[in-house]
Amino acid sequence: MLGRSKIKRLQKEMEELTNSYEKQIFDLKQLIEISKSLNSTLDFNALIQSILYICMGQLKVLKAGIFVRKDIARQHLVLHRNQVGFDIDHSISYMVPEDHPLLHYFQDHFECHTLPELEAAVPEIRSLEALTQLEPCLIIPLRAKNIVNGILVLGDPITETLFSPEERDYALNISILAGIAVHNAFLYEVTTTDMMTRLRLRHYFLDVLSTSMADARRKKHTLSLVMIDIDNFKRLNDTHGHIYGDQVIKRVAELMLDNIRQTDLAARYGGEEFVLVLHDADTDTASAIAERIRIAIEESEVEYEGTILSVTVSMGIAQFNARLDTSPRAFIDRADKALYQAKEGGKNQIRVAAPPVTSV
Repeated sequence: MLGRSKIKRLQKEMEELTNSYEKQIFDLKQLIEISKSLNSTLDFNALIQSILYICMGQLKVLKAGIFVRKDIARQHLVLHRNQVGFDIDHSISYMVPEDHPLLHYFQDHFECHTLPELEAAVPEIRSLEALTQLEPCLIIPLRAKNIVNGILVLGDPITETLFSPEERDYALNISILAGIAVHNAFLYEVTTTDMMTRLRLRHYFLDVLSTSMADARRKKHTLSLVMIDIDNFKRLNDTHGHIYGDQVIKRVAELMLDNIRQTDLAARYGGEEFVLVLHDADTDTASAIAERIRIAIEESEVEYEGTILSVTVSMGIAQFNARLDTSPRAFIDRADKALYQAKEGGKNQIRVAAPPVTSV
């Protein structure tokens, strides 16, 4: 017969085993929900934010950031602006070069690491301020198709204890799901982006505009549209050639992206014409953003093979009106007419579509 003490010990072991299995089942269920959440959006910025908040909630940390590729033309990894909690030194370029030994190390060591562990394994990391300045507690590679496509950095747990082996395994499982989701969202971003300007393509803009109009109508939010056209572009193209014209288009697009908000959408509408979708923006807010862009372009110079020129743009603004803008086409037409007025009025200026006349 089993002694009473042995029975108690067996009961305790069984209880611990049951708790362990229950925790594993709970973690698996959580990972399934995380996978659903991460695969519910292809919007790159929204996905990054979702990954960071999932890590903060699941792993109980107050700091989270992620290094990812910025665009298809660049292989290096850059700290995404949605990072949470880390003290950023703006004199530092938070970038990991594509040929850095750290990425080669991650390729063969796909696991969670502390900063001291990485410094011991990859001495070159000590001079990589982009990572060491953040002083992360845990560093986890992301990968898809067996290629490292990101680095997740986490701060100290709020419990002020080290991550346990089980927590490291759980964090790695999250990173596996995140790596696949980042890869899918990046591919979607590539297929909806004009490679020359890094602006969204026209078909993507039309899809976003349709959705944004429906949201504005339902939630009574403000929404504005800005049509932008480079002044005298045909003459510039004919005089200096298409290659110079392309440089002008790229420079204008760059200044547009530099001067809009994170929630705004910039797209190439066609040729030298561009469009902005400004969420939660009335005509005053839209005019302020548009004027900032107009001035930046006017004060900029474009140089190519010794030729230096300045260009200007004209803009037309329309604020969404549920009664008038029954379709994306109607909304675009109102902004386009305002753009035409800016052209006719002398160019290098902004015109706002007249508000609807209300009957008394």
